[in-house]
Amino acid sequence: MEEALMGMDRIEHFYDLKSSDMAQGLVAGQQLGSRMPAPDCMALADYMYKRSEFGRAAEWYRLALSVLKKPQNRIEFQFNAPKREELENMFVKSRLQEGSVDNLSDYLKELSEDPETSLVPLRPRKSSTVIEQGCRGKFPPGPQLVCRYNSTSTPFVRIAPLKEEEISRDPLIWLYHDVIYDSEIAQLTNLTLEEMTLGITDNYTTPDRVSRLFHFKVTDDDGGKLDKTLVNRMADISGLDVGNTTSLARINYGLGGYFQEHSDYMDIKLHPELIEEGDRLMTFLFYITDVPVGGATVFPAAKLSIQPKKGSALFWYNLHNNGDPNPLTRHAVCPTIVGSRWVLVKSMLNYEQMFKKPCYK
Repeated sequence: MEEALMGMDRIEHFYDLKSSDMAQGLVAGQQLGSRMPAPDCMALADYMYKRSEFGRAAEWYRLALSVLKKPQNRIEFQFNAPKREELENMFVKSRLQEGSVDNLSDYLKELSEDPETSLVPLRPRKSSTVIEQGCRGKFPPGPQLVCRYNSTSTPFVRIAPLKEEEISRDPLIWLYHDVIYDSEIAQLTNLTLEEMTLGITDNYTTPDRVSRLFHFKVTDDDGGKLDKTLVNRMADISGLDVGNTTSLARINYGLGGYFQEHSDYMDIKLHPELIEEGDRLMTFLFYITDVPVGGATVFPAAKLSIQPKKGSALFWYNLHNNGDPNPLTRHAVCPTIVGSRWVLVKSMLNYEQMFKKPCYK
């Protein structure tokens, strides 16, 4: 329950949605199948109140009250009388937390107003962050780069070229289309818990997200199984040595699932213990589901937003040519509104590529 409330709270905040629209099942321009009943509205209001989001809590208390004021019959109306009184008290209490007792009569009047009308904020609203702007689709259009068939990265792609879309040149980001197939996705989603490990891995976790992280291993004795096939495909995309003993992170984001801004590089200057194996040169991000609404990958400093598309893979370099981290590659995942966001993530270390990519050319 707590995770669901956290997700709903995050969705409303990140996408700047009207609480009255959400209660009616209208989210980000899409009408969902059901409306929120009064208990759900109240639970969300209580959650926001505990987080000191008093203005937003008041909106949801009033919405819950408006639902209870539309009973199916007289018995239901009488039965809900104590609950209506509790909601009225919590609404006024929420308004007083940010307002003044001198305006109590105004707050009582607000109880009878149409809940479609937003409450007057009693505190200045915080301006939106760059990540929130990206999640709302407010970034300016990117440069018109190129789409092409890549037939040069390895000998194999000469006969099976890759559909390559250049997203950015600084940082270097590409999107490859149709590089993981429905049969492979079905095999991935059918993996049992015995074949995976629920895990937490340095950069790939944060306490602020609603998601699940799994790992599955690739080894030499896999006998041509899917995991090794994917590693070979990553080698075809990058032209680099992905390695045959590695770990792929399989991550699921449910309702409101979100990953705060982070970097995939570690920065050897700050982590000298990495001097022997190197830093993360590049990242592969396979999208194995479509996300109807939300779930974009956002690079705030570069003002880039990429919507998940089933079967595609995002690929970028985390380091400059001299091996220094590129801060433009810091990225975040927007909250999932509709659907379930499944991805595969794999990073490669720069020292492993000393022969394939000498001098980081």
